[in-house]
Amino acid sequence: MSGKATRPDPGAPGRLSVLVVSISPEVWGAERSLLGLAPLLEEQGVALTLASPPGRLSEAWSSLGLPHVEFSAPDRLGLRADGGGRPGVRALSKEIASTARSARRLAQLARGADVVHSNSLWAHLDCAVAGRLARRPVVLELHDLVRPGLGRVVLRASVRLASGGIAVSQAVADTVGTGLRRLRVIPQAVDPERFHPGPPDASWRARLSSRPDEPIVGVVGRVDPEKGIRTVVQAMSMLDGPARRSHLAVVGAPGLDDGAYEAQVRAEASDLLGERARFVGPVDEVPAVLRSLDVLVNASTSEPFGLSILEAQASGVPVIGTDAGGIPEFVTDGRTGLLVAPGRPDALAAGLDRLLGAPALRHELAAAARHDVVAHHTLAARARAVADLYREVARARATEGAGAGAAR
Repeated sequence: MSGKATRPDPGAPGRLSVLVVSISPEVWGAERSLLGLAPLLEEQGVALTLASPPGRLSEAWSSLGLPHVEFSAPDRLGLRADGGGRPGVRALSKEIASTARSARRLAQLARGADVVHSNSLWAHLDCAVAGRLARRPVVLELHDLVRPGLGRVVLRASVRLASGGIAVSQAVADTVGTGLRRLRVIPQAVDPERFHPGPPDASWRARLSSRPDEPIVGVVGRVDPEKGIRTVVQAMSMLDGPARRSHLAVVGAPGLDDGAYEAQVRAEASDLLGERARFVGPVDEVPAVLRSLDVLVNASTSEPFGLSILEAQASGVPVIGTDAGGIPEFVTDGRTGLLVAPGRPDALAAGLDRLLGAPALRHELAAAARHDVVAHHTLAARARAVADLYREVARARATEGAGAGAAR
């Protein structure tokens, strides 16, 4: 993919080639979403090639029979100095040089594609610049709630440079504003045939808890500070009555943190919960794990979307989430799940007491949530929306190119 290729008219209804860029070697929510979407985009006539570092993501991608090219983004210092302030001129100069090197490499790869799709926050600016260098349209998929500051300024600049954008929630779209004409809110989605209700797996329940006959409350995802897992541990220690017999299973590993937070949470869980808590690590069989839970909790302080919640809803598992970020956009409190204030162990404990003590309520919430997922959040519908955006930006670029040629 390093040279120019003979490409079909991108405005035609035939195949469209898309270079997807991810800087993550691991598989977290954004990567799980991409892996689920890729085969359906192929059915929509979109030929995908992934550029990413080697790792679990590239292995999973290749197992789908899709082409992969190795691309490792340079190490980044970040846009916040120690203590949260802006970095100095020297640090910024290094960041700019890293972006330039990365963008040149991506531009070489992009010349063999019709569209470039950036799936990682740290790749957005590099891809946007690469698109200008290679004269290819670029779509940025926004998965993050970026705090105010220089990082948000850079993200907005990347969005303005790009040809189109996908925000996984309105909360995410609001962080960059509405200045991009082709910024679409296309919420996350699931395959309801893969994530479906069913009996719990006895072997998984035994792995998730020392007492698989007792209720199991699960957290599935990255074990990083913003995910609020300490809040869940503290809430579990505050439960009353029958709910106090429930066990906590944390399924995942640090993604952005260096592991210090997980060590801290493990120690606190050992002190407060003893054998009632287990840290399982990352798993591949997410649907089987979800069906083996009694309640799924997402206690993030600021969640861009909350894919684990949607997957649990599709699996017929009742959920509790925080009323922050993108979660309230698809969880209706008291109808398809429960919403609690972030960072409030007492509020979460009250929600868990309510759910764990009322089997009928759990069934009612789970059934309504599953209905909504099938009606509004299927991967097939999301694939159609993403493919439509690809073709729209490709047509616009082809029209611009034709106009520039005529002007010359």
